[in-house]
Amino acid sequence: MSKQNKLAPVCSAAAMIFFVCFSYGNDPRPASAATPQDNSTGSIRVKSDATAVQVFLDDKEAGATPVILKDIPAGVHRLMLIKEGYEDHIEQVQVVAQKAASVFAVMKRLTAKLPDLPVDFKVMHQHRLGYCVGVITVSSEALDYKSEKADDVFHLPIKELKSVSRSWGPVPGVGPSGINGPTDAMAFRVEAPGRAYGFLAFKDSTADPVSVASVKTKELFQVVYALWSTTLKPKENK
Repeated sequence: MSKQNKLAPVCSAAAMIFFVCFSYGNDPRPASAATPQDNSTGSIRVKSDATAVQVFLDDKEAGATPVILKDIPAGVHRLMLIKEGYEDHIEQVQVVAQKAASVFAVMKRLTAKLPDLPVDFKVMHQHRLGYCVGVITVSSEALDYKSEKADDVFHLPIKELKSVSRSWGPVPGVGPSGINGPTDAMAFRVEAPGRAYGFLAFKDSTADPVSVASVKTKELFQVVYALWSTTLKPKENK
């Protein structure tokens, strides 16, 4: 493991609240003839060939396929569909006022090539309150984490993990300077017996832009998911 550079104290992809996602476009109020219609919005019908694919509209969670996204402002929007074991599906959708756009996503199986193992990722590890910075080492058998101060160390056998997933959530700034640009990032999450662990990976330092951190976090997810999926027992046909 190579020695880490000194990490910046202020993080563009800072302390994470991974698992609080916001719904978009789902109005809980019942339809009523007395409610005026917004003539400047439209809708998007989203379907996929794979079942229960997570849908994000403009980087906000919007449900799972099949789903109808309502009251979407007219204009171009970013639609992203994700599912474990598949490549992300991303496309731009043009919404026209008072009309419904239709999207059918063909999800491609993930064929990411594993790097030489073990491999290290610099990460921010979420705590119940706050976070720490360290390195997670991925081997074919386990995930091993060690914080910079060596005060947070754990070993997670891959075959014992209950789930491996990603979750989109807000990433508030730290320090007086705050952050610039988007405030959401896709975090990496594993669930072990009795506890869940959340991480945000970065390339050079914790001052990396959110866009860079999101790419590194996806790389970490893909490696761990590929290893974990080989440990799953096939479902028996009933």
